[in-house]
Amino acid sequence: MRVVVGLTSLVICAAVGIVRGQPLPETIVHPGPQAAPPVHAAEPVLPQQLDGRRSVRGCAVGETCSAPGDALKEIDVELFPRPGASPWIDERSSPPSRIEAGPARIVKRPSELRPDQPWLDQLELPDLPVRWSQKLVDYLVFYKNDPRGRSIISSWLVAQGRYKDLISSHLRKAKLPQDLIYVAMIESSYDNTTLSSAGALGLWQFMPEGGKIYGLRQDRWVDERRDPLRSTIAQMDYFRDLYQRFGDWHIAMASFNVGYGAMLRSIARYNTNDYYQLCEYENAVPWETCLYTPKVLATAIVGHNRALYGMDKLKVLPPESWDEVAVPGSMTLGMIARAAGASEADLKRLNPQLRRGRTPPGEPGYVVRVPVGRKADTQRRIVELQTEWDNHDAYVVAHGERFEDVATTFGLSTGALRRLNGVEHESEVTGGTVLVVPRVSAEQRDKNRKKARSKLLGSGIDQKDGEALIVPVPDKDYVADGKQRVFYRVVTGDTVKSIAKAFGVTRAQLEKWNGLDEVANLHPKMVLVAWVSPTFDAEKRKVALLDEQQLVVVTRGSPEHLDLAEARTGRVRVEYVATGKEKLADVAKRFGMGKGDLARINRISYETVLKKGDKIIVYQVADPTRSARAEEQWKKTPRARRGKVSGQRAQTTASKPKDDGDEPEVEEAPVTRPGQVD
Repeated sequence: MRVVVGLTSLVICAAVGIVRGQPLPETIVHPGPQAAPPVHAAEPVLPQQLDGRRSVRGCAVGETCSAPGDALKEIDVELFPRPGASPWIDERSSPPSRIEAGPARIVKRPSELRPDQPWLDQLELPDLPVRWSQKLVDYLVFYKNDPRGRSIISSWLVAQGRYKDLISSHLRKAKLPQDLIYVAMIESSYDNTTLSSAGALGLWQFMPEGGKIYGLRQDRWVDERRDPLRSTIAQMDYFRDLYQRFGDWHIAMASFNVGYGAMLRSIARYNTNDYYQLCEYENAVPWETCLYTPKVLATAIVGHNRALYGMDKLKVLPPESWDEVAVPGSMTLGMIARAAGASEADLKRLNPQLRRGRTPPGEPGYVVRVPVGRKADTQRRIVELQTEWDNHDAYVVAHGERFEDVATTFGLSTGALRRLNGVEHESEVTGGTVLVVPRVSAEQRDKNRKKARSKLLGSGIDQKDGEALIVPVPDKDYVADGKQRVFYRVVTGDTVKSIAKAFGVTRAQLEKWNGLDEVANLHPKMVLVAWVSPTFDAEKRKVALLDEQQLVVVTRGSPEHLDLAEARTGRVRVEYVATGKEKLADVAKRFGMGKGDLARINRISYETVLKKGDKIIVYQVADPTRSARAEEQWKKTPRARRGKVSGQRAQTTASKPKDDGDEPEVEEAPVTRPGQVD
C-alpha cells in the first residue's frame, strides 16, 4: 500500500513539474497548495457516433451551441476569474507569457502588456477613446488567436450588417461616436428578441423603467424595446445623457451596464471618477462592469482591423429595410402578410414590437412595416380584405370583469377569445386590458351582458339560480362617514394594489375593510367591500360592481353567516347536548358525519370525550337533494334520524323505519338563526 501511495505522489509531483515547466525535484516533499489540478493518465478514446452527438448537443461536436453572448460570459470567467474564484489553474487558460492584471497601469503601447503579441501595436483605433488595459489586450488576443473567440466575433460581425446602416445614421445625426454601435453587439448580438434574466429587452437591452423614461411604449400589445428603429432613437438620447453626466466614455459605457445611480454611488464612496481605479477597489464596481468597457472597445478595434483578424471576407447580413403602411383596424400579421404578398415570418421580423401577432385593437392608422416595394399593393389589398378585419372591435376589460364574462358578452367561447387575443392564461387579462372582440349589435351585447352578470352573481359556493350571493365581511354594520359602500368580485389576475388603484383608495384601507393578510394573494370568487366617494363613477373608471340588492351581506363567521352557508348545502346547524359520557365519533355517527368533521366545526380534538351537559354544534341534513355533500351525509345517517330537525321531520320520501334498536333519542336544541331550513 505504501508503494502505491508513493508512486501516486511521484506521478502528481512529476505532473506538477511538467505543467509549471520545472524539473522534478530530487526529494519528494509535500507540495503544499497546488497551483494546478492533478493530471491523470490519458483518458481512453471512445468510438463515439458524432452524428448522434450532434443530435444530442444541437450542433456539431467542436462547435459552440450557445449564443455568442452566452459563450462569451463563460470565457469572461475563464480569462478573468472573479475575486475569490477557484485556485486551480485550468490548462486551457491563457499562455504563461500573459501578464497578470494588477493595479491599473498606464501604458502607451498595448505590447507593453503583452510582449508576446507585437502585432497589437499595428492596430487601427476606433473613434472611441482607448486606454490600454490588461483586460482590453487579452480580449484582443482572444478574438484573434482562440478559435472560440474567432467564432464569437465573426458571428457578431455578420449579424451587425442587419442594423449597421440604421444605427450609424442615427449616431451621425446625434453627433455621437460611430463605434458606439458595438455597445449593441455586446448587449444583444443585434438580436431584438434578447431578454435578460433581469428583464432587459431588445437591441439595446432597455429595462422596463428605462424604456418608459425614454418614451418606449410597453403594454399588452406592443413593446417598443424590441423595435429596432424606436429603441435606437431612444438610445441616442440615453447615450447623450450618460455622457452629459460623466463626461468620459469609459465610465459612461460602464454606467450603461451597471446603471448611472450605482456608478454615482461608487464615485462618491471612493472619491474618484476614474473607471479603471474604481475597478481596483473592493465593492466599488461589479466584476461584470469592469469587463464591460474593455469588451466594447475590443470589439470596436476588431471591427476596424478585420483584415488583420482574417475577417475581411465575411458575408454580413443584408441591411434591414422596409416600407411603412397604416392599417385601418386591428389586423393579424398573417392577414397583412397576405395583403403584402409576403410571408408571416417576414412581417414578424420587420415588426418585432408587436407582441400578439396583430396590431393593437382600437388604434386605426397603426403603422406597420412591409417589405420594400410592397406598400402600394398592401394598401390596395387591405381594402379587399375589409370583411376580415372590419368585423372586430376593441374592448376595454373592466376591473372585476371575468374573462368568461367578456366571452359571453360577445358571444364566443373562452377558447376562441384566447386565440383571438393571443392569451395563454386568463391571468394575463386584468382591468384596463384592451381585447379584440367580434362586432355585435348593441342589443345583442346588452342581452349577453345580462347573461354574463347572472352567471357572475350565481357563481357563489353552493348557490342556485335566482339566489342572492352571500357576502361575508368583517362587520356588516360598519359605516365610513361620507362614503358609500360598494362590492367588487375578485377575478383572475387581481391584486390588492390593482383593485385599490381602481377604486382610488389605499392598499391599507382595502386590507382593513376586508380583513386581508397584507402578504397573501387574492383569489377568484372573493368579494371585497370598499368605501368610496358618493360621486364615484364605476362606468367611467371601468370598474364592474356587484348590485348590493342581489347580495346578502353578513358578518364573517357570525351565526347568521354560518346558518345561511349551511342552508345552501341542505343542512342546518343544531346544538347537541350530551346526556352522559360520549365519544365524539359516536355522536358524529348519529348524524352521518365523521369525528373529524365535528372536531373541525367545534375546534376541539377529535379524541374529545363529552361529559353530560356538554354542548357542541352538529350539522344535520334537511334537504338531501340540495348538494352532493348533503346527499352523502344523508346516506350515512341512521334511518331513524333522517329528517329530524328540532323535533320535526324534514320533507322526505323515506318511510318511517321499524324499530331496529337504534340508539336512544338525545336532546337536540335548534340553533335558531335567520336562514334556517324548516
